[in-house]
Amino acid sequence: MSTSPPALPRAEPMPAIARVEPAPATPRADLAPMPIQARPAPQPGPPGRELELKFQLAAPAFKAAQDWPGWAPAAKRPRARRLLSVYFDTADGDLERNRAALRLRRQGRRQVLTFKWNGTFPGGPFERGEVEAVAASPEPAALGAEVAAAIARLTQGRTLLPVYATDIRRMTRHVVAGASEIEVAFDVGAIASGDRTNPVREIEMELKSGDPADLYALGLAFAAAFPARVSCQSKAERGALLRSGRPPPVVRASPGLSARDPAPTVDEAIGAVIGACLGQFLANWPAFDTGDKVAAVHQMRVAMRRLRSVLGLFQRFFPSAECQMFRVQARDIAAAMAEARNWDVFIDLVRLGPAAAFPAEPGFAPLLAAAERRRAAGYEAAGVTLSATGTTRFVLSLQAFVARRGWRNALPDEALPALAAPARDYAATALARLHHKAVRRGRHLASLPPARLHDLRKDLKQIRYVLEPFGSLLDGRRHVSGYARALAALQDRLGRINDLVTAQDLVARLDHDGDPAARRAAGIVMGWCGHDAVANDPALRKAWKAFRKTDLFA
Repeated sequence: MSTSPPALPRAEPMPAIARVEPAPATPRADLAPMPIQARPAPQPGPPGRELELKFQLAAPAFKAAQDWPGWAPAAKRPRARRLLSVYFDTADGDLERNRAALRLRRQGRRQVLTFKWNGTFPGGPFERGEVEAVAASPEPAALGAEVAAAIARLTQGRTLLPVYATDIRRMTRHVVAGASEIEVAFDVGAIASGDRTNPVREIEMELKSGDPADLYALGLAFAAAFPARVSCQSKAERGALLRSGRPPPVVRASPGLSARDPAPTVDEAIGAVIGACLGQFLANWPAFDTGDKVAAVHQMRVAMRRLRSVLGLFQRFFPSAECQMFRVQARDIAAAMAEARNWDVFIDLVRLGPAAAFPAEPGFAPLLAAAERRRAAGYEAAGVTLSATGTTRFVLSLQAFVARRGWRNALPDEALPALAAPARDYAATALARLHHKAVRRGRHLASLPPARLHDLRKDLKQIRYVLEPFGSLLDGRRHVSGYARALAALQDRLGRINDLVTAQDLVARLDHDGDPAARRAAGIVMGWCGHDAVANDPALRKAWKAFRKTDLFA
């Protein structure tokens, strides 16, 4: 929800924006098309809020959706208008890098200046900060001293320039859903930056007043009626990519909790961490569509595995049937992407390992070609999963679960006070238990078979997925960092062994079409992996010893 703009004098009409020449972007290492760490932007004081669902549809479904009976009852009659907007940033893209946007929009005879930013909000990936005011120019002063100061900090005082524009024809409905009023916008148009354009066709549902649960209920009903895919990519984010010519970034996990915030309770931490997992999952969908598919699939699997781990952690202390259901759904989504990821790892392993060691062997070419066909099928299956309405419904259902604090429902009254306990204490207890479990599992490491090593690796992943969101809350930051390094080193060694064991299984599945050379290459791969996939590895023993010696709570 946004705050109401202050009553200011009417501005002069804004000039036409059919074309905006982007400000030249200075090359920077941190703006390169590589995995980035998602992080919240500094917040400009007490913010307004925008809680919004965004859906992408094909043209026929988009047209049919405008007449969906589910929009009734309507609070107001539908309204159509044209929205012309110009977005401003520095030549270095300072606002974009801090996940913020400044927009001047002409709405009829007035102009509205809006500043939006992403952060750690209760609505997870669907909620942003928003402040707006009627204004004649993009000068941030119109938004108030606090917001103007925040923008100045983000831009370091650099000049704001027009960088891209949007020309949108919007039809809006104001819908009454439960006790809430929701604005439904049907947007068709384009984003422009210089000579480059990008079409827009999407439906937005914004909560104007009432209960977030009503917004998610409407979104779920809509996703059940139409083949729609939920999205959290804003027009500003699309415009920034269009301006730069870069593909969508691959987004790594964000903690969801910050030591800078007031000490969160367990109740607050559950919602924040779930929202962070969903945010990472959704943020990589654009990269899967038009960017680095390999890295995007990896990060989406990490998001679902991380979600399963934290849900399992919460489930242990606060049992909930819904929580368990979401764990199963997250497992299924991750499993649907496993084939693509496994073949990615296999192909790299073969190319860099046995194929590089035996370059004269002719059988590696057909062997790798067969693996590429398997990988393509895996990516097709992953794409089907992302496009499935069931995945969109999973995302919306889980965020609705967070909005209504669904984990409380299954608890007896006497257990509810535990949710008000400090999340730091809760995390410390959980991490101590997981650490001791891993240490017990890894006894006699050198003699453990691959299956037991795989179990140990899964234990370590659980520790990592709990340490990442909660580590900043623990006392002794230096010890946490040292523990994380020791954990990562041990995971890397075990991950290598797991990749080699998996490769042996995958090569056995390949169809060689009776090619003797391909069969010979397959035998070389099997021997190569079998020789290296042993636990009696000095580097592994060294990493295990370092992990056992590192005390997280020293």
